[in-house]
Amino acid sequence: TGGATFATRLAGLTRIPFAKIDGAPAAWREVTLYTGKLGDLSLWLVDDAPGAAEDGGREEAGDPAWARGFPVWLAAAAGASVLVHASAGVALPTKKPIQPGSLAFVSDHVNLSGRTPLLALGASDLGVLFPDTTELHNHALRAAALRHVLKFGVPGGEAVAACIAGPCLETPAERRFYAAAGADVAVQELQNPLIAAAHAGFAALSIVCVTDSGEGASDVKGIVTRADALAAALEDVLVALAPDIVRIALASGVEER
Repeated sequence: TGGATFATRLAGLTRIPFAKIDGAPAAWREVTLYTGKLGDLSLWLVDDAPGAAEDGGREEAGDPAWARGFPVWLAAAAGASVLVHASAGVALPTKKPIQPGSLAFVSDHVNLSGRTPLLALGASDLGVLFPDTTELHNHALRAAALRHVLKFGVPGGEAVAACIAGPCLETPAERRFYAAAGADVAVQELQNPLIAAAHAGFAALSIVCVTDSGEGASDVKGIVTRADALAAALEDVLVALAPDIVRIALASGVEER
């Protein structure tokens, strides 16, 4: 999230409305795709939740389940091999809860949403219908990100993410349940880009801006405000990470494009 702001850091910035891309699902047609260079890294940048945050990134009626993963597959078809995803999430009431104001780097996830963008997808040249997710969260990318976050004085650490359905803020009982399932943070609809990335064979780094402690009342406006407060640190980490993304992609035998 917050792609439009980060796009200003790209060299050779180009803006492409999804409405001009053949086959773009209805939910994405008002979203802009940004392309450009960050050092030696060629990248695409997009907000992955169409619509205003207060609307919960609502889906358009009639869009298939795979529509939520559309930008991932579009990038894969163009030759991309790495997904870096940023979102806001709540810290769950674990024995050692993550503090608000931290950046959590996802080491694994639990899909508790009951949803998948692969539903009724059928055969595809971009990947198998039952992808292996054991190596989705790339250790080398995560280790590099953890090294960089220390330089900027922002708390950061590894976390297991609970992918939950939205739009609705969690109840205290739900947060305790997610923690009991082994998660450290909860993020709404995170399963969509992650499962699409696994299907496309991407290496993934998921970063969660932790906005709440998981206890007490919360509201969307406050979540957005606290996420915005972490934006500068998140962008610094992403800029510093660019050479590592190139290095890791090349080391995996993927041609950098």
